Amino acid sequence: MFFKMIRYVTITFSITYLFWGFDIALSSMGLYEHPGYNVGIVFYIIAACAPAIAAIVLWKKEQANLGLKKILKKIFHLSNPVLELSLLAVFLSIRFVIPFLSGDVRITGRLWQVVVFTPVMLLFGGFEEVGWRGNLQPMLEKKCGFIIATLINYAVWLVWHIPLCFIKGTYQYSGSYLWFAVSLLGSAFCTSGLRRVKGNIMPCILFHAIGNAVVSYGLTINNGISTLVSCGLQVLTAILVSVFFGRAKKENGGKYVS
Repeated sequence: MFFKMIRYVTITFSITYLFWGFDIALSSMGLYEHPGYNVGIVFYIIAACAPAIAAIVLWKKEQANLGLKKILKKIFHLSNPVLELSLLAVFLSIRFVIPFLSGDVRITGRLWQVVVFTPVMLLFGGFEEVGWRGNLQPMLEKKCGFIIATLINYAVWLVWHIPLCFIKGTYQYSGSYLWFAVSLLGSAFCTSGLRRVKGNIMPCILFHAIGNAVVSYGLTINNGISTLVSCGLQVLTAILVSVFFGRAKKENGGKYVS
């Protein structure tokens, strides 16, 4: 299991750092500023989808009969749409409503932009979840439980984002990496909590894609106390969800409750 995790992380980082490395070079020469629409955006998308690419490659290697249909079902499946989408709404509300109510946000876009660009954000963040939560998280949980597994996954995820600090136009380039780390911690627990409910990746993908669409085309959140409070509540809620559904799974003989 440890070897499988190291192999997965190595492949993911190799792809990402190679292609974001190309973007760093282009950016330093003034040839690319995210999201500029030239070859740099192609490199960016490949790098952003590396966690999913690595996971799918390894799944295919381990299961020779895993065809496209089964892969798509594994990624886009919902066992209980009402429950999973309701919890998705809860986590998104905690993330955005608290800063909004405290007045720590600026409206920088429109709702239609968020809706239209959410599918686009599958390529700019959403599909990461196929690897982080769909592949790495369950392996980690088998070794060290939900909280420690999520913290380890979060640490890997945080380091994985570092090249973005050197690509012009990204939040990480112009913003505070410390506050990005705070936001990422909340997202790591939310997505891990969503996966814990039924073992599905789709709610995690939606959380990531919608969240990225909101901060890119809807709201700008000012870093402050409300962000810390929101992050803390995201972590606490995810742990409570994990405890509840983990217990239900245990009582069901290790299977997710339908």
